[in-house]
Amino acid sequence: MRAVVVVLVVLLAAVSGCATSSPSSVASTPTTTAPAAGRLGALRQLAVVPSGESRFTVIENSAEPGRTFDEVLRWGPFHSLLRPIAELVHEGINWLLQVDRKSDAAVDLGAAAPRSLVSAAFVKSLDTSGRFGEILAYGREPRGEDRRRADAIVRITVPTWGLIRVQEGDPDLLSAFADVRAEMVEPATGVVVWADSEDVTHPERLPLKSFTSDREFTRQQLLDVLDRAGQRLASELLYSRGAER
Repeated sequence: MRAVVVVLVVLLAAVSGCATSSPSSVASTPTTTAPAAGRLGALRQLAVVPSGESRFTVIENSAEPGRTFDEVLRWGPFHSLLRPIAELVHEGINWLLQVDRKSDAAVDLGAAAPRSLVSAAFVKSLDTSGRFGEILAYGREPRGEDRRRADAIVRITVPTWGLIRVQEGDPDLLSAFADVRAEMVEPATGVVVWADSEDVTHPERLPLKSFTSDREFTRQQLLDVLDRAGQRLASELLYSRGAER
């Protein structure tokens, strides 16, 4: 299997060198949307809801292997021919890393979804700050009276999370990471009051073997980074609210 993967990677790299060059990609950076003037300071009751789907992944060189191949194929002249090869190489790389996305995600966090854990940390941080009158956590979009009583609804999403290579070497070093986003809207009007996007990386940098040889350790690293992500979102909201005042 290792030999097959290596051969396919070399083949794809050789062919892609002949392909038309693609536009340069820009690394994602944390972004915060400026709040609607004067609205954040008036908010007292918040409803926080985990939303969207999450995907566990391993990122090499700040670009997921499958995403990199997609870019090569999109601009190359051999799209239909190389698509099956690219998918096989992508699967092979994940196999070599000893990571199965679906099974590892389930084992690492059990029944809890990443977005729920980030939401819980977000709510706890805001509640500890004492800057809001009432913060209510929901498992889904509030309805009826619950929706009417909220001054704003905060939707928390975690599009991607997992492991990322942060330093090349022998061995390479990886960290747990989470791409998290928050959007606050007024339920009555749908107006976006505030939004933020953060790429949070765990401060510990460790060899891949540290993650693959001890699932409980990996689980704790992932839990820690999701907790940090929720706190980061809360800090950004509190900062924006203070700046508005």
